[in-house]
Amino acid sequence: MMIQRQLLRLAFVGLSASVLSPFSTWAQAYPNKPVKVIVTFPPGGTPDIYGRILSQELSNLWKQSVLVENKTGASGMIGTDFVAKSAPDGYTLLFAADATITIAPNLFSSIPYNATKDLTPIINAASGPFVLLANPSFPANDIKTLIAMAKQQPGKITYASSGAGGQQHLSMETVKHMADVNITHVPYKGFGQGVNDVMAGHVPLIFGGITASIQLTKSGKLKALAVTSAKRSKAMPQVPAIAETLPGFRIDAWYGFMGPAGMPKELVKKIHDDVASIIKRPDFQARITADAMEPVANTPEEFATQISEDLNEWAKLIKSAQIKLD
Repeated sequence: MMIQRQLLRLAFVGLSASVLSPFSTWAQAYPNKPVKVIVTFPPGGTPDIYGRILSQELSNLWKQSVLVENKTGASGMIGTDFVAKSAPDGYTLLFAADATITIAPNLFSSIPYNATKDLTPIINAASGPFVLLANPSFPANDIKTLIAMAKQQPGKITYASSGAGGQQHLSMETVKHMADVNITHVPYKGFGQGVNDVMAGHVPLIFGGITASIQLTKSGKLKALAVTSAKRSKAMPQVPAIAETLPGFRIDAWYGFMGPAGMPKELVKKIHDDVASIIKRPDFQARITADAMEPVANTPEEFATQISEDLNEWAKLIKSAQIKLD
């Protein structure tokens, strides 16, 4: 009987090895054809900038094409749903912004995907605040003055956003709620369209990711009124934090890689480890710091926990601000 059990055990081990070995070999060979990275927002914003930077770095590392596709619409949900419904083979990845993962489920009564069940967290690459930008001719130079103007002119001041439901929209809605003011929302189809109208003077205000905002303020095309982080940014120390006027205010965005649900663990680890190796390089760390972003590079498990916690935090904020889009 003991001999039979030993033979069965050996047979099982051999079978397991024969099943797992081909996949492990395949995972190590990944990718052997072009990889598509979906960015859910139009060109010009931080998700697109860093989606392209990291995709190019992966292309160099893998010696394989990593192609970025901007699949926009419905506050980023169209592109996110596309990835959720793709094959879990690693050849269609999402460079996710938290707007579609942790905010949209709290804003819309019906979305086509489940953020925690239909997607695989791989790695949170970076995080950073937003900057409240204004046309240089706008009278206010800080958030305190803007609030005072809005109290005197309820509903008269307008602000642009990359679309309803994103952090740019929610950042101003939270300001409005905390300061008890009325500022009118003008949604656009992406940050690029909105910021162009702010530069042209058609709309005076917009929140932008800090990477794009630094470029716009250095060129003199726009001026910065405030940052959404809890404290001032080291990259823009002259710009006050909104929290200095509205204590407790803090909104940061994260950007990272996700894939469809059901991706094999070996494949998730391969992609995670390769992206993490890029993020941890001294030259990349210097680049991301210069853009006023914080490198993250957490594990897939830590990323999943972060998503769960963020879903709860956004639920509280959106409920307290009484924001609903449908």
